[in-house]
Amino acid sequence: MGTNPHPEQIDPDRWTDEYAFLSRPGQADIQTDLFYSYQTNVASYPAWQAWLREHQPPTLIVWGKYDPSFQLAEVPAYERDLPDADVHIIEAGHFALNDKPNEIAALVRSFLDRRYRSRK
Repeated sequence: MGTNPHPEQIDPDRWTDEYAFLSRPGQADIQTDLFYSYQTNVASYPAWQAWLREHQPPTLIVWGKYDPSFQLAEVPAYERDLPDADVHIIEAGHFALNDKPNEIAALVRSFLDRRYRSRK
């Protein structure tokens, strides 16, 4: 999956599951529309960044170190706009939830626990 240096940790059934999902009726059109819409994302970045800087939502960022689609060089932009964000770079690829589900679950649990406790 991308540039993950630990392919032996990737569940071989993942491809079968993804293929079954992507083979369902209508998925080809949905995926084509999704990929086509990516071209508008970059033009929207300034508006999204301004909203983040203004509103400062509580944010957990979990980034796969080996993700070829979302590069590590992008992380500082989030850190600049969200200085209080809880940022974690993990040993994972693009499908980080598949690569490290327990680690991510622990990060989410910890993040939510801190957010919930801060409201009491």
